[in-house]
Amino acid sequence: MRFGFLPKSLAVVLMCAAMPALVAGAEKPKRGGVLTLAIGKDITATNPLIRTFSIDESVRDLMFEPLLAVDNRGNIQPNLAQSWEVSGDGKTYVFKLRKGVKFHNGQEMTAEDAKFAMDYTMNPKNGARGYERLDVVERVETPDKNTLKVTLKKISAAFLYDLSEIQAFSVIPKGSLQEGIDKPAQFPPGTGPFKFVEWQPEQRIVVERFNDYWGHKAFLDRVILKPIANTTTRLNALRAGDVDMIERAPYEWVEQIKSGKLRGLTTVEAPYASYHQLVFNVAIPPFNNKKFRQAIAYALDKKEILQATFFGFGTVADQKYPPGHAWHIKGVPAPSNDLNKARALLAESGYDGKAVDIMIRQGSDSETAASTIQAQLKRIGLNINIRVFEYSAQRTLIQNGTFTFDFMGSGVHPDPSSTYGMEMGCIPDLKKRSSNYSGWCDKEVDALLKSAEIELDVQKRRELFKQILTRAGEEVAVVPITFVSRFFALRDYVKNFSTGHDGELRVYGGGLNYTWLDK
Repeated sequence: MRFGFLPKSLAVVLMCAAMPALVAGAEKPKRGGVLTLAIGKDITATNPLIRTFSIDESVRDLMFEPLLAVDNRGNIQPNLAQSWEVSGDGKTYVFKLRKGVKFHNGQEMTAEDAKFAMDYTMNPKNGARGYERLDVVERVETPDKNTLKVTLKKISAAFLYDLSEIQAFSVIPKGSLQEGIDKPAQFPPGTGPFKFVEWQPEQRIVVERFNDYWGHKAFLDRVILKPIANTTTRLNALRAGDVDMIERAPYEWVEQIKSGKLRGLTTVEAPYASYHQLVFNVAIPPFNNKKFRQAIAYALDKKEILQATFFGFGTVADQKYPPGHAWHIKGVPAPSNDLNKARALLAESGYDGKAVDIMIRQGSDSETAASTIQAQLKRIGLNINIRVFEYSAQRTLIQNGTFTFDFMGSGVHPDPSSTYGMEMGCIPDLKKRSSNYSGWCDKEVDALLKSAEIELDVQKRRELFKQILTRAGEEVAVVPITFVSRFFALRDYVKNFSTGHDGELRVYGGGLNYTWLDK
C-alpha cells in the first residue's frame, strides 16, 4: 500500500529539501556491522525495471531510487528531482535534478540517465513494470545536464504519484540495460544508500553501504537478506540468533513478544500494510439486490473480524485510505453494526432462506474471516456456506464473474484515481474482470472518476472523491473491513529501524539506512 500527494496548483516549484533523518533517541548511533534479515521469499530478477512488486520492490528500494519520494502521510517530497514546475495546461513537467548524485559505479547522474530509464520503461519490448504507468507520456527531453522535460499526451493527476515509486522506473546509467533482458549478470548501478554485492538464489542477497550516497549514509556496513519461506522457521532463526530481523512475524508470536514472554526481541509495526474488504458480485442474484447487500453491511462487526482473524492487530476501515492520510476523505457515511436494521433490510430484500456461498481463497486468514462472517450473518437469519478454492481457481471465478461474494485483500495505489478507478470504473465485459471485481457500474460515478483523473486542484479532487465514496457507500458493492498491521520482529540490539504503511525496508526518512547495531 503506497501513497502520494500532489502540489496545490498547476504551476508549482518545490525547492530542494533534504530527506529528514529520524532521531535515534538518547543513544548515539554506531557505524558498522552486518545485519542479517530473513525475508519471506527470494527476488526474481536483476533487471530493476521489470517485475517491481512484492519482495523485488522492497529489496530494490535499498539500491535504486525514483525521481520523487512520498512520506508516511502521503505527501510528495523531492528526491532525485529536487524541484519541478508544471505548465499552465498541466501537460508539461520540468524537473530539476539534484546535482552531484553518484551512481554506485562512481558515475555522476545526469538527465540523460533519467531519460534512458524512462525510454526503456516505455519500450513495450522490455516488459517493464512501469509501462502502463508511463503510457501517458508523449516525449522526454533533456534541455541540459540537470533538467528533464516530460510532455504528457493528456493531463494526469496521477503522474507525480507514479514518479514517487520505483514501480514506474528507477534512474540507472544510460546504456546499462540491454533490451529485453530479465536477468543481467548483476544489477546495474543505482543511486541508493546500498549497492549490490551478490545474489545467490534461494540463499542470500547481499548489499553494502554506498559511501558516496547523496543523502543519509547508512550506519550498517552490510545487509544480508536470507529467503526463509516458513514463518515459524524464520522466527526460530531469530530466536536462535541466526538472523537479526525477520519480516512478516506471525501474529501469535507478536503477541508473545509484546507481552515480554519472548525476551530479547522487539517488534516494528507497519500499521496499514494490508487492506481487506468484502466484495459482492452485483451482477448476479442475490447480490444484485441493494437491500440484501445493505443487510450484510449492517450485520458485520468489523472489530470482531479483526480480532478473530488478525489477533486485533490493525484498525477497522471505512474507505481505502486510513485516517491521517492525505486522501482519507472525512464525512463519508458508512454502515455500522446494527442487527435490527440488518434484519429489517434482509426481510425487505425478499430473502428466501436459501444458503448463499462465500467463495474465498485457501489460507488461514481468509478461512478464519469467512467463518467469523458466517457466524455474524447467522445472527440475522442469513445462511452462508463457505467454499474454499486454491488461488488460481478463485481468481478465475472472480475474473469471469461467476463468484458470489468474497473476503479479499486489495491493493491501494498512491493516486486515488487509480485506486478507486480500478474498483469502481465501469468495465465493458463482466465476464473478463481484470478490475472492478464487483461488476458495479454507476454512470455518474464513472463520470466523476474521469473528472478526478484530470483535476490537478487538490481541494476540487477531494470534493469529487467525497461524492464518489458517498455514492459507493450507498450502493454497497464492497464493504471495507480492516487495515491489518504487519510486523518485523528483531533482536533488541537492532536500533532505529522504521518502516512505512507497506512494511517497506526503506521509507522517506527511515528504514535500513537509518538502522544501527548496539553490539
